[in-house]
Amino acid sequence: MFVLVELRLATMEDSDLLLEWRNDVATRQASLSSAKVIKEAHLTWLQASLHNNDRCLWMAQLNDCAVGSCRADRQQEGWLLSWTIAPDMRGKGLAYPMVLAMLKTLTGPFFVQIKSDNLASVKVAEKAGFTCQEVKDEVLYFVREVD
Repeated sequence: MFVLVELRLATMEDSDLLLEWRNDVATRQASLSSAKVIKEAHLTWLQASLHNNDRCLWMAQLNDCAVGSCRADRQQEGWLLSWTIAPDMRGKGLAYPMVLAMLKTLTGPFFVQIKSDNLASVKVAEKAGFTCQEVKDEVLYFVREVD
């Protein structure tokens, strides 16, 4: 069964939820940057992100309920994508439709960097048509060319 996840642009009103998800233990373990983030630093980052023309930050919603967040950072050669699922929504098949929604919104090519032990995200990337191009320091570098 395919779940339709909708993306909406994040706002400062999403700050507390984004910080809660970011500091979740499992999220930090899967992240390339695993340090806990303090609220002041998060607010500064979020404010800058919302005004950065080279970054798209979305809240993923299912039936008007926030279930995750995703981000696209413009690189010289395409977009670097990342995503987070709300801790209480993991294991429900939401990451793949979130990634597809990002792919439909932007023009590629697309890139993803995933820690090698983050098997759930590796499976999502592969299912979404990404191919691992390189492994370096336990990070997998995936690419999805333009269709």
